[in-house]
Formats: sequence, C-alpha cells, structure tokens
Amino acid sequence: MNMHTHTSRILLIDDHRINAELVAGMLDQEPDLVLEYLQEPGEAVRAARSFAPSVIMVDLHMPVFSGLDVIRTLKEAPDLAQIPLIMLSSNDSPQVKATGFAAGAMDYLVKWPDRIELAARLRAHARAYHAMLERDQAMQALAASQAALLERTRELADAQASLHEAQKMEAIGQLTSGIAHDFNNVLQLITGHLQLLRMMHKQDEKTVRRVEAASEGVRRGARIAAQLLAFARRQPLQPMTIPVGAHLHSMQAAIAGLRGGRRLRIDARGDAALAAPDPVQFGKNLLHLVQNAADAMGEDGQLSITVDRAPLPGTEGEADHVRVRLCDNGAGMSEEVLRRAFEPFFSTKPGGRRAGLGLSLAFGFVKQSGGQIELASENGNGTTVSLYFPAAQQTSVDAAGESQDRTRTVLVVEDEASVRDVCVEVLRKQ
Repeated sequence: MNMHTHTSRILLIDDHRINAELVAGMLDQEPDLVLEYLQEPGEAVRAARSFAPSVIMVDLHMPVFSGLDVIRTLKEAPDLAQIPLIMLSSNDSPQVKATGFAAGAMDYLVKWPDRIELAARLRAHARAYHAMLERDQAMQALAASQAALLERTRELADAQASLHEAQKMEAIGQLTSGIAHDFNNVLQLITGHLQLLRMMHKQDEKTVRRVEAASEGVRRGARIAAQLLAFARRQPLQPMTIPVGAHLHSMQAAIAGLRGGRRLRIDARGDAALAAPDPVQFGKNLLHLVQNAADAMGEDGQLSITVDRAPLPGTEGEADHVRVRLCDNGAGMSEEVLRRAFEPFFSTKPGGRRAGLGLSLAFGFVKQSGGQIELASENGNGTTVSLYFPAAQQTSVDAAGESQDRTRTVLVVEDEASVRDVCVEVLRKQ
C-alpha cells in the first residue's frame, strides 16, 4: 500500500536522454513522484517556471552550459531560488561536491544510487520544500491578518475618537444651552424693569437716555445668548424653501465686502437646488465662514463657493442634499486645530481678534437644520468647509401667519416667577 499521498514534481536537467529513461524506470513504481525531463540546460529557468517542480536534479557535466552555471542561474531567479537542487555526477570528488554546494546545491548524488535511496532523497527534499511553502503561506496569512487587525483597530480608534468628539460637543451644547437659558431669564428680567422705568419716566429725557443705554447693553447680551443657543441647536429658526444658488448670488455684494480684495469665484451649478434653512441665519453663517477664509488667506488669496447636489459623506445613493462648499487657499489648519475647530470660543486669532464662534455657530445651525457640516484642511493647503442641507421641494403654500389684528388674548408661559410677573406687568401697561 502506497503511503505517499502528496505528489512531488521532479525536474531532471541532463543532456543525455538515456539518463532520463534510467531515472524514469527507477521511479516507475513511485506514483507520488512525477518526472519531467529537460535536455537543453539553457531553458532551465523557463522549464522550471512552467513545470513548477518540487525538486530539480542537475547533471554537473554538460557541454556549452555546465551544471554549475545552471544551478547559479536558478538560484539567481527570486521565484525559483528556494527549490531544492540536487547535483548529479559520476565524479565522487570532494572538491567537485564543495564547488556544487557553493553554487547553491542542497544535495549530491553519484550516478546512480539505488532506486529506494533516490526516491527517499527526492521525497525528503520535496517534503522540506512543501513545508517551507506552507510556512511562508502561513506567515503571509498571519501578516495579512495582523495588517487587517491593525486597520480594524485604527478604524475603531477613529470611531471612538469621533464618538468622544460628538459626545464632547453634545455636552458642551447642553451646558451652553443651560447657561444661555438662565442668561436670557436674567436679561428678560432686566429688560422688563427697564421698560417699566421707561413708561414711568417717559417725560424725563435724562432718565430715558440712561434707560436706553442700559437697554442697548441688554440687547448686546441677548445677541451673545442667541449665539450660544445657535451652537446648542436651540435657537428659534424660521425655515423657508429657497433656491440656494440664487440666494447665494443675492449675497455677492456682502461677500465681496468681506473678502478684502481677494479673488472670489461663485459656481452655483445648483441654481435650482432647493433647501429649507432659515435664510437669515444661512446668510449670517455664510458670511462668518467667508470672514474666516479671508482672515486665513494672504493678499493673493482666492475663495471659491460652489453649490450643487450631493449625497451625505460616507453614504452611497442619490444626491438628496444641497451642498454649499467654501474652498480657500489659505494657511490651513493643523490636525490639533482641526480637531477643536467646532468648539465654541476656540480661536487661533492673535490678540482676541475673534470670539471663536464662527465655526461653532455654523455647526449648530446646520445640525439644527437637519444637515451636516464637514471640515477638511491641511497646513499650507487651505481649508474646505462643506455644508449639507436636505433638499426640499417647491411648495405653493403661503406660510404667512394670521392677521395680527385678530389678537385677543396673550398667554404668558414662564417657569420663573419674577420674569413672568414683569412680563405680565409690561404687557398690561401697553
């Protein structure tokens, strides 16, 4: 019973066909050893690549192209260098053997050994060669698995970092919203009493001026509170379906006033693209972003604003969002700055030139509008801000409210008693 189930391919390179017939006869009873014969040693590389042998036997003494040259040539080919080479010679000289081993042979056979010994040697070298191939395949699979694991680990780390960033922004938003709410209550209380003072002393011009000055301070505080609410996605919005490209063109004069002589290109390929943001807040946030771009660019800077239809980043499918992209060729941002860019009051401007609210306000406005904002930047390669708004359909419904002349009753809803009382008193004195 034959115990050898793994087929081994043997390539014999010898200029005498009779030797091939002799070896074929010796291996005739060994079905697991498949013999291929090559008479032209100059074709050794081609034949080895075509036959893919497990072992190669080379006759050392051949005219024109010696066996040593054949061995060296096979060893110089990277894809063949690992195949075991056995020298064949009728010379048992130690010097000849040493020369063959130096050339790269792994074994030496004196023509001709017993058929049992020949088969055993061939199987031993073939097993070693196959084991080496399996080891290399296992190492490659392990390396691929490790690379995949590292890539997956990196993806998980990126996902965790994104989640942490989102949770941080959400926490900051909730904190900001709470502060803005309490601040608004204080401002309403102050505003209510100032209005009462104005009513009580409307004949006293000096007092009225002082009340008006104080009211202006309250209004400035209210604007700050509105900005905080915008970041926290709690500001009151009045969405309206607008052609974004046309609306952008209508703002061209205001945009040109902020760019400071720098080149401006507006490409509104999506002139007919409709979205439903709050037009006023859309304009304010766009101007904030234009100002940021102008600050980041030199005198020869260029700002490009494009409008088109696109899917959300990371998704495949139809272009169901209106995308507004602002691209500048300014200084760009480092990875650290890019990571913190949407944080409120974070600014890289020297000397407190800006409050650091531009990007955070845009972040809150776009999110509250049901969209998404993306930021891409590299040091020295400019910045691209992309705003995505859900595409809208044109409606013919008039959204105008009922006539204000029909007002009959005002219900004041306020959880803080002092604010509620002053509001009611102001309303009753109207």
